[in-house]
Amino acid sequence: MELSLRCFFRDFNAAKFVLYNCLVCFCTLFALRLDETVQLNYAIVFLPLWFCEAIVFVGAFVAVISYIISPPSTSELAIRSDFYGLILCAGEHALLTMFEVLACYKLQSQLSLDELPWLLVFAPLFALSLLSIVIAVWAIRHDKSFEFELFFSINVVQFVFLAFKLDATLDWHWAIVFIPLWVVLSLSVVGVLYALVLAIVLARSVHMLASQRRQHLYSALCHTLLVIPILVFLLLLTGKLDAVAWSEDEQVTQVPYIVVCTPLIISLVCLVLMSFGARGGNPWWFGMRAPFCTFLLETCPCLKQYANLSYKFGTSSDRDSASADAERQSLRSDRSSKIPLRPIIPIRSIESPD
Repeated sequence: MELSLRCFFRDFNAAKFVLYNCLVCFCTLFALRLDETVQLNYAIVFLPLWFCEAIVFVGAFVAVISYIISPPSTSELAIRSDFYGLILCAGEHALLTMFEVLACYKLQSQLSLDELPWLLVFAPLFALSLLSIVIAVWAIRHDKSFEFELFFSINVVQFVFLAFKLDATLDWHWAIVFIPLWVVLSLSVVGVLYALVLAIVLARSVHMLASQRRQHLYSALCHTLLVIPILVFLLLLTGKLDAVAWSEDEQVTQVPYIVVCTPLIISLVCLVLMSFGARGGNPWWFGMRAPFCTFLLETCPCLKQYANLSYKFGTSSDRDSASADAERQSLRSDRSSKIPLRPIIPIRSIESPD
């Protein structure tokens, strides 16, 4: 096994790393606040989200200044489309920030439904979901990633159900309210099973390189660790909200929220680890015009000597076999060197005259 820092600097996605870490902190604080383990103001609970949004807006502002000072040429269409994608992403985060502010104010002030209904709180998410559909179409046409837009566009019905349920407009069980999520997770489980079967089949294939087989296997395992905990989290949350009997002596309602949210936190931690191998990202953030690690290496040349380091891990048997192969190769080279080389002389036939 080889650990290469070059692959780390090449595949690291800084945007996803920051986003998922902020979500981990927020989910932990929010669960502890719901359990009343910590008596914090909801503004502090939402602080990781404020931090993430602040990074987005500052990065977009610096990128706009950089674009105005030194705009790319008209022939650089890819760079221009990246900048337009950044502006659209900043607009999405503006709507998301509006929802976060309204939700924080609603939870902290404990206003009645007549003063501030949840339907109004979720209004920015409705607009964001509709906008995400348009941006996803634009991203497909310009060959850009659209994971953020895909999440909001496929969950628009779920947001509507949540708003009506919290406003007591719908008198449904939470298991019915979460039907859109059940559908999405069911499709995800099918996809994960297909990926696992495909990885097992490819692992026994001789027509692929070992690195490619390992890549398929690691991808399938990571997505399994991502989907299964989310499914467990949804089951626990539904049981807790619907007061489903966990056993004869204990109900799910007695399970603290931090335990319910633990599978979700595990999935988010898995996403944090996957960000080290997730390529992509908009190069226009903070006006860098390059991937984060590339910009970092160009800014700090002293780090380049560390970027080429690699570490190999293996058992003693692997090392012995490698040394044995090296010895065989050296013996072959020694034998070939002991055999004297003979000059090659062309054959000429001399015919005798009649």
